[in-house]
Amino acid sequence: MTTAYIILAILMTGGTISTLGDRLKRKIRKERLSLFNLRPKHTISLVAMLTGMSISASTLLILFTMDQDVRQAVFQPEIQSKSEQLTTVNQPQVEIKQVSES
Repeated sequence: MTTAYIILAILMTGGTISTLGDRLKRKIRKERLSLFNLRPKHTISLVAMLTGMSISASTLLILFTMDQDVRQAVFQPEIQSKSEQLTTVNQPQVEIKQVSES
């Protein structure tokens, strides 16, 4: 049941953000607004890019917040890698002495 809630939350958030981005793009196009002294055409591209980034960020935020397995899948390999490095550093080093033949 939790998976259904996660999927529903992702769909609702993505739909809301894309609708707001589309309305903002229409307003920019209609009134020929510009951000950061960009032409309206480039401002619309910037708004589209920011809308897509915010949809992706909100999806990741929902997944990380609601599902512990996703957090572990993303962050666990780093922890395992660091743990392996620590064990190799803490292992006693064996010195190999060269025996000279006389």
